[in-house]
Amino acid sequence: MFKLEQRQEFIRGSLAGAIGATVKYGFNELMQAVNLAKYDNNATAITVIMKGYEHNLAFWLFGFMTALIIGAFFGVIIAFMFSYILTEEHYIIKAVGVGAGIWLFNFGITARIFHYPADITWHLGDVVTMLLSLILYSVITVYSLKVMGFFQTENQVAEREQPVKVSKEYNNIDRQPMRKPRD
Repeated sequence: MFKLEQRQEFIRGSLAGAIGATVKYGFNELMQAVNLAKYDNNATAITVIMKGYEHNLAFWLFGFMTALIIGAFFGVIIAFMFSYILTEEHYIIKAVGVGAGIWLFNFGITARIFHYPADITWHLGDVVTMLLSLILYSVITVYSLKVMGFFQTENQVAEREQPVKVSKEYNNIDRQPMRKPRD
């Protein structure tokens, strides 16, 4: 039976997405701390499932956990995109495009569906910060997939595990010269 998952896209994608989400979360918090953005990361993470949030440790931790889950979800999508749609060639440029696509999806569709603050799209600092953080998220996620060996084909993995033997006499792969029968 055919299985859609061929290269552990779920496990590797969710782990890479969580790594990317951690970096994205830190970047967004930093941008808010230096007053380049009005809203912190919880404005788009926690409001996916709640109508509002408070500024305290419990909400920050819950928002971080929500951001990890969202990052893991998009990490799986990115892993499947690189399995079935995109190639590894120029993967950083493709990751930038994927991040920009997530940003368009985030502010074009989900901002209206979920309970984002009404004025978040009016603040240039928030919009640009979100664009940069989602590009950063996507690049970190795709790079994490590469570090995990995700882009290796099954042939490359097999070659690394069992080196190919080449016979000098026949110059054929995996063929050994025939031995003369014993008398």
